[in-house]
Order: sequence, then structure tokens, then C-alpha cells
Amino acid sequence: MEIDAWQLKTIIRETAKEAVEEYIRRSNPTSDEITYSKACRRYGEGWLDHQIAIGAAKWIRKGVYQNSPKIFSIKQLDDLKYGPSSQLRAAMG
Repeated sequence: MEIDAWQLKTIIRETAKEAVEEYIRRSNPTSDEITYSKACRRYGEGWLDHQIAIGAAKWIRKGVYQNSPKIFSIKQLDDLKYGPSSQLRAAMG
């Protein structure tokens, strides 16, 4: 498989973007958190409930009590909803 300079540039740019986003998540983990109600507004309740039912979307409880909020990862939900970036898909395919 040969790639041209534009594809290589796109792959490097998208990889660097992912690395920076991962660094931000690691240095400030709360920036990647979203509650169930906000995730329902952002992604749709039906879609989110389906992802939970099939085991694709994982959540943790922010606290020890039953009414403590469910917390999801924005990165994980974005990956499930949108997949890899369109530029990266175009460069790879």
C-alpha cells in the first residue's frame, strides 16, 4: 500500500490531534466527563440507551449512592457515534 504526501500529512495531523486530546484528558480527567442527562441531550436518549444495552457505552457512578450521577466519557461516546474523522477515513481508504 502506497500513500502520497497529502495522505501522509493528513494521517500525521489527525494522529497529532488525537495525541493532544489524549494529553488533555490525562492531565484533566474531568474535562472528558459527561453526565447521563447531558449525554442524552447531546447524543439522543434512544441512541445512548441502545449503546448501554449492547454494552458499547460504559459508565461509572460518581459517588457511592444509588442516586449518584452516571458519568460517561465524551471521547468514548464521540468514537461510538461518529467513528474516526472523515479526513482520516479518506486518507486511509
